[in-house]
Amino acid sequence: REDEMRVLILSANTGGGHNSTAKALAEQMEKLKIEYEIADTLAFISEKVSELVSRGHSYVYRRLPKLFGIGYRYEENHSVRFLYNQCAKGADALWKKLNAQSFDAVLCAHVFAGLMMTELRSRYGGGIPCYFLATDYTCSPGVSEMKLDGYFIPHRMLLGEFTHSGVPADRLIVTGIPVGSVFYERGSKEDARLALGLPREQRIVLLSCGSMGCGNLERTARRMFRKMPPDSCLVVVCGRNEKAYEALKPYGSQRFVVLPFVRNMTDYMTAADLYVTKPGGLTTTEAIAKGLPMILVDTVGGCETRNYRFLLDRGVAKGAKNWRQANGVLKKALRGDEWHLENAPDFCDGNAAEAVCQYLLRTLKTE
Repeated sequence: REDEMRVLILSANTGGGHNSTAKALAEQMEKLKIEYEIADTLAFISEKVSELVSRGHSYVYRRLPKLFGIGYRYEENHSVRFLYNQCAKGADALWKKLNAQSFDAVLCAHVFAGLMMTELRSRYGGGIPCYFLATDYTCSPGVSEMKLDGYFIPHRMLLGEFTHSGVPADRLIVTGIPVGSVFYERGSKEDARLALGLPREQRIVLLSCGSMGCGNLERTARRMFRKMPPDSCLVVVCGRNEKAYEALKPYGSQRFVVLPFVRNMTDYMTAADLYVTKPGGLTTTEAIAKGLPMILVDTVGGCETRNYRFLLDRGVAKGAKNWRQANGVLKKALRGDEWHLENAPDFCDGNAAEAVCQYLLRTLKTE
C-alpha cells in the first residue's frame, strides 16, 4: 500500500444531504485513485439505533418542523453532552473497525461522526488523522466538543463563527460544501427540456422540499400554481413524500408536472428558470453550482435558518419566511424582475470534493 490511500467516510441517514456529500467525496476519490469506504455512523452503536434515529428525524423534520427548530436552538444554547454520550456508545465498535482495516484518514460528514471520533481518540489516543466536514453554512452545535485534526468549512466568512466556537484557526480549511461534479456542468436548457418532455417556450419553476418532501407540499404546490401566469410551468418534485405525490398526481398536466423522488435532479435544475426550495446546505450549494436562481423558504428552522440568513445576506438567493410570502416573491420574478447571482462564483469557484481530496493527498503524504 505504499502509494495508496484509504479513507473511511462516516455519514448518517438523517436526511439525504450527508449521504450526498459522502457520495460526492467518493466520486472524486475514485477519480484520484483513493480507496474509500462509506459507513453509517450510528450503526456502530447498533442498527436499531440507526433506524430509530433516522425515522425519528424524518418524522419530526417533515411533520413537526417547528419542533425541530426549537430543538436545534436548545442545542445551540446548552451543552450537547447528552448527544456526545450517545455517540460515544459507538466508539469501541468503530475502533475495532479502524484497527482491523488499514485506513489512512477518517472524514466525518456528520456531527455524530465527529463526536464519536472525538471520544474514540480520548480512549485510544490520536492515531489516525480525522477531519470534520461541515454541510451547512453555520457552525453546528456539537462542533465545539470535537477534538479533530481539521475542519473543512463552506465559506471564509464562517471562519470567525468556528473560531468563536473553540475551533483552532489553524485547523480550519475553506473548501466549500462537496456536491456531485454533475452540478458544476452547465448543460443546454433546451436539450434538458426536450429530454424531460417539458415545455420549451414557457418559464419553468422547479419546486422541491428536499429529499423527504417536508412541509405541506400539496397545499403549497396548488396555491403556487394558481398564482402563476399561463406562460409558465410548475414542476413539483415530491421526493419521498408519497402522500403528497399521490394527492397531487390527479392535478398533473403539461403545465403542472408532478414527480416522485427522482435521481436526475440535476437535469430538472438545468431545465428550470427558477428554483423554489428550502435552504438545505446541499440543495442550495447544488443550485448555486448550477447557476440556478433560488427563492428560499425558511420552513424548518434550525441549521436551515442559518443557511437562509447566510445566503440571503450574500445575495445568492431571494427569500421568504413562509410559503404565502413565497408566492409574492415568485409573482415578481415571473413578471420579469431581474435575478442576480453575481456572488455565486464566490461559493462555487471550484469542486469542493476535489479540494478536500487534494488536501488529504498533500497533507497525509508529507506526514
